[in-house]
Amino acid sequence: MQNKKEFLIGFIAILTLMLFYWGFNFLKGEEIFSKDRKFVVVYNKISGLNISNPVIVNGFNIGRVSDLYFQEDDAQAHIVVIIQITSDIKIPKNSLARINSDFLGVNTIEIQLGDSPIEAVYGDTLDGMIASSLQEEFSQQLLPFKLKAEKMMASMDSVLEGFRYIFNRETQDNLGKAIKSIYVTFENMEKASDELNKMMVEERLRLLQVMDNVKEITGNLASNSREIDNILNNFSDISDSLAKVDFARTINDVDKALISFTEITDKINRGEGTLGQLVQNDTLYFELEKASKELNLLLEDMKLNPSRYVKVSVFGGKNDDPYVSPEESKDSEKPKK
Repeated sequence: MQNKKEFLIGFIAILTLMLFYWGFNFLKGEEIFSKDRKFVVVYNKISGLNISNPVIVNGFNIGRVSDLYFQEDDAQAHIVVIIQITSDIKIPKNSLARINSDFLGVNTIEIQLGDSPIEAVYGDTLDGMIASSLQEEFSQQLLPFKLKAEKMMASMDSVLEGFRYIFNRETQDNLGKAIKSIYVTFENMEKASDELNKMMVEERLRLLQVMDNVKEITGNLASNSREIDNILNNFSDISDSLAKVDFARTINDVDKALISFTEITDKINRGEGTLGQLVQNDTLYFELEKASKELNLLLEDMKLNPSRYVKVSVFGGKNDDPYVSPEESKDSEKPKK
C-alpha cells in the first residue's frame, strides 16, 4: 500500500513536470511531439525581429521564429535566428530567408525558394538577408532629390547674391526710369492705335468707293463683252495674218534693197553718173559761185546807176536809147556780110 502511494506521488510529480514543460514551451510557441522542421539563419542585424514573428512563403504563413541569440565567440555579434516550419512545403537548400518590415513595423521572415534539387533538412543553415525598410527605401530614393535640392539651393544663393550685387541703388533708379519709359511707350502706342482706328474708318469709306468703282467696271466689262470678243477676234485675225507673212522673203528683199543702196552710194563716191559728177566734180560749184558774184556786181551797179538800165519819158518823147534785148544785142554783134 505504501509503495502504491509512492508510485502515485511519483507519477503525479512526473506528470506535473511534463505539464509544466509543455506549458512553458507552449507559452514560448513551441509544440511538443510535433514533426516541425527547424532551420538556422545568421544575420548581421535583425531590425527589431522578435520570437513568434511569422515565417511566410509568397504571403502564406508556414511557421514562426522560435529563438534568437548572439553567435558565440563572434566579435561582429552576428545574430542566430531559429525558424520553425510547421508546413510540409519543401524548401530547397539554396533558399533565402529575408527579413521584411511593413507599414506598422511588424517584421516577418519571407522564404524565397531556390531552385536547388537538394531539399533543406532539419538543422540546416539558410542564407539570410535584410530587406530595406520603407524608411530606408524612401531615404535612398529621396537622396538624389536631396542632393539636387542642395545644389539648387546653392545655385539660388549664388543667383540671389548676383541680384543683390547687380540691383544696387543706381540700377534700381535706372530700372524705374526704364519702367516709366515703357509706360510712356505704351501710352504712345495706345494713341497711335486710336489714330490708326480713325484712319481705318476714313479709308473704309474710300475702300467702299473703290469697290463700287470696281463693281461698275466689271459691270461695264460684262455689258461690253461682245465688243471685247470682237477686239480679241480682230487681234486673232491680225496674229493669223502675221503668221502667214513670209518674213524670210521680206527680209531677203530688204537685204537686196540695202545691197542696191550700197552699190549706188559706192558709185556716187566714185563719181559715176550725174549725181556722182555733181558730188565729186567741183566745176559746177565754181561756176555757180562765179555767176553769183557777177549777179551781185550787176545788182550793185543797177542800184548805183539805175539810169543806165531804165529810162523813163515823162512827156512820151522818143526813147533815144531804146531797150535792146539780149538776143538783139547778140545779133548786132555778128559781122555783116
